[in-house]
Amino acid sequence: MNSFYQFFAAFLAGFITADLFVRGWNSFLQCAAALVLFFQSKIKVKDLFTRLSSSVPITILCLLSLILCFKVYFSILDLGRTELEQLGYFLGAVPRTGYYLISAGKMIDSMFRS
Repeated sequence: MNSFYQFFAAFLAGFITADLFVRGWNSFLQCAAALVLFFQSKIKVKDLFTRLSSSVPITILCLLSLILCFKVYFSILDLGRTELEQLGYFLGAVPRTGYYLISAGKMIDSMFRS
């Protein structure tokens, strides 16, 4: 039963960390897109601050949550050492990351609409 717990914890950690990374990265790209649009004079200062005020906090929150998740997973739970845990983490992270990669083009295109 200990192996099942480790596999399930690794699978859950893989999914959660992949989701946090994808959300944080997407918010970071939204910040960059807003700055690019502003410097190309396609949006005004008010629109820039509106976009940044919605994406910067999410970027920071996801980064801090990602650090906390890894701290709990590696240090507190002392997981991530066996091959079964690594397999579980991989199987948890791949579907979320794969879904993001499939839809990333559309999301990035939508960020550059002024």
